[in-house]
Amino acid sequence: MQGPKSRRAGVIVVALAAALLPLASPSSAADTPSTSPVRFQVTTTTGWGDQVFAVGSDPALGSWDPARALPLDAHGYPAWDAEALVGSGSSVAYKYLVKAADGTITWEAGPDRSFRPRPDTALTTRDTFRRTPGTPASGIAPTCVTWSETWRYTSVFNGCGDTRGLQVLYQDGSTSPCREIAAATTATFAGYGPHENHPVAVNHC
Repeated sequence: MQGPKSRRAGVIVVALAAALLPLASPSSAADTPSTSPVRFQVTTTTGWGDQVFAVGSDPALGSWDPARALPLDAHGYPAWDAEALVGSGSSVAYKYLVKAADGTITWEAGPDRSFRPRPDTALTTRDTFRRTPGTPASGIAPTCVTWSETWRYTSVFNGCGDTRGLQVLYQDGSTSPCREIAAATTATFAGYGPHENHPVAVNHC
């Protein structure tokens, strides 16, 4: 039979174990990687029976395996789209491909596309299937740019690694720092070198 001291000691041990348990067990929230909902949208014409897919570095995009790529829906043809939860916090590379009815796979031309999703922040890509390397249709959220006699510039998405980041490409080949620009707004970048007083206006559609 236990005495009062033994019972008190047992209560103390149980209470101490309960207090230390949260410290010893990692939080399930910390173990769960954060994700972001991304709607992949690409415009392309296709033949009867063709299917368009998004494939890329994230497991949600098949980890570059065409057999496990994300199938897109043609309900807005010629725009194809589908949503996936991709891991956030690091850059995601992706491209589009078309699977014909006979199983033939056609990858879009050009370099890999990329973006850096933010935790729990939704975004939509607005792409055009690249059939010829080097075509302008290669960015996320198309950018309208105007031209001047002083500067030659364009948006550089992959250089920024962020769907909202834009850069200016100057005549001498140098680029401006990346800036975050909201859609449907116009940002002004400072000029460069001897023309630093000639700002560059970029309208982000």
